[in-house]
Amino acid sequence: MKPVIWKCDPEKRIGKIEKNLYGGFVEHLGRNVYGGIYDPESVFSDEDGFRTDVLSLIRELDMPITRYPGGSCTDLFCWEDGIGPRTERRAKMDLAWHQLEPNTFGLDEFMKWARKADTEPLITVNIANRSLMDTAALYEYCNLKGGTYWSDKRRANGIEKPYGVRKWCLGNELYGEWEFGQKNAEDYGKLAREHAKVLRQYDPECFLILCGKCYDMKWNRTVLELCGDVADCISLHDVFCPTRKSEQEYLRGPDQFERAIEETEKVCQAVHLMHPACREISISADEWILWDYDRRMRPEEEWTTGMHLLEQNYTIREALIAGEILSVFHRHADSVKIACIAQSVNVLAPIRTEAGGGCWKQSIFYPFALTSRYGRGDSLRLEETGNESGAVFGSAVWNTEKELAVFAVNRAETAVPLEIQCNSIGGFSEALTLTQPDHDAVNSPKKEWFVPGPLANLNVSSGSAKAELPPFSWNMIRLKQK
Repeated sequence: MKPVIWKCDPEKRIGKIEKNLYGGFVEHLGRNVYGGIYDPESVFSDEDGFRTDVLSLIRELDMPITRYPGGSCTDLFCWEDGIGPRTERRAKMDLAWHQLEPNTFGLDEFMKWARKADTEPLITVNIANRSLMDTAALYEYCNLKGGTYWSDKRRANGIEKPYGVRKWCLGNELYGEWEFGQKNAEDYGKLAREHAKVLRQYDPECFLILCGKCYDMKWNRTVLELCGDVADCISLHDVFCPTRKSEQEYLRGPDQFERAIEETEKVCQAVHLMHPACREISISADEWILWDYDRRMRPEEEWTTGMHLLEQNYTIREALIAGEILSVFHRHADSVKIACIAQSVNVLAPIRTEAGGGCWKQSIFYPFALTSRYGRGDSLRLEETGNESGAVFGSAVWNTEKELAVFAVNRAETAVPLEIQCNSIGGFSEALTLTQPDHDAVNSPKKEWFVPGPLANLNVSSGSAKAELPPFSWNMIRLKQK
């Protein structure tokens, strides 16, 4: 078979890959919080009720930023209900996910957990159903040293130092009929602008993210024209779902997502040119999800806390898609600055836990962890030939280890030869592959089907590397600088 050829030159760079492309997401949803990161009854939990086994895996994923508290639950979320003594906190019904929210884990607990997880908080502000003064109060609680009601309330709650939150999402998916407080683009843009003005009065250099709509450029243009001068970023959320798709259609979902990114880049550039006051807006993919819509909640658990909601088992298909998505971000490193997998634990997540037991890694854990570790540096432009079928998808990074790290997914049912041409490489560091002949196999506490193994048949010479990508596989090849 004729090889796919990827030619790359360290001088031809797309842009610096921001570390925040490897972000996580903690939403009050199912067992993401209760029974996931927070479980005081677990033998694995520390003095704060945080599961140390989960924390260890979060650190292995190396998620520099984590979005909180949602997600759809943000629309009716009152952060004040989750601060202060737990005995005085108010339990509520969460209408977004049909669950009981006891608020025993709240803003203060998340901030403490974030420090232990070595992750920066990305806070979603409820602008759909809260006032400008509520946004001001949230900022003061999080960031002022003292001297105001809410900053002194934080200190009274035992947190002397401010949290120093710098990044904020202005609402969540408020274009959607599933949201409480749905808006049209014009109304959302006007509302987001006012909340942005409040936050910028406190911190002119804060980083603000607008609600974008992944496949609706009219929405994106309208929002940017209304408040692109007071924001930094526009979000794109996408769900990769196998329902009513063939296996190959499912695997090629990231191709469509990439086109949406490209269209949004054009909109951002056009609005900036037409409206000089508009900032140079970047993209935040702060909610990307691998979700089979046929997997829903268990009805008998509705209106309880920590119910088994959206706990999907991931196969080799999802491992390949996760790898593709991360490569999409590399290929658009000049515009995509933040990305968050939704969620981090149990709910559509790379990490799963057992009630009363341990935790385990899902198939998608490995592409994420290895790309997060070795996919930081500068993204390189690939000159590609021999890939007319689109079977091979990936990216190349001149990483911080001074290596050429190549990430390649083979979506074909047969092996595909890949040749990497780069005059700056002169040796071999590591080559790993993740594949599984049984496309329905999943990891579990009893059996781990997915562990990366060595990529065989790799031949490295000065300026070139040749490999045979196994069928249906995610691959990482690291090559030393000459």
